[in-house]
Amino acid sequence: MQVRRWPNGVPIEVFMLPKNSEVHREFVLRRLKIQPHQLDRIWNRMLFTGTGKAPTVVESEADMLEMVRTTPGAIGYVSVGFPVEGVTALEGERP
Repeated sequence: MQVRRWPNGVPIEVFMLPKNSEVHREFVLRRLKIQPHQLDRIWNRMLFTGTGKAPTVVESEADMLEMVRTTPGAIGYVSVGFPVEGVTALEGERP
């Protein structure tokens, strides 16, 4: 959340699933290694201090993929095994 631009200078646009989504919860716990309420506090602090903007919430993994595919500089997440044609997948280490 501290990096605002990709190395090529394009601003990073963050997309996330709804807070009540199990995929969101798993992503936050396993990949970010924090609790979902901690992520909310971080985003709120950035928003209220003017140091960042809130991520755009999308309703489904299909919507996530479409937004990441069509928005320059976009980043988001989907569940393991979800087809991700047309985007660069950053898988990282499996939990």
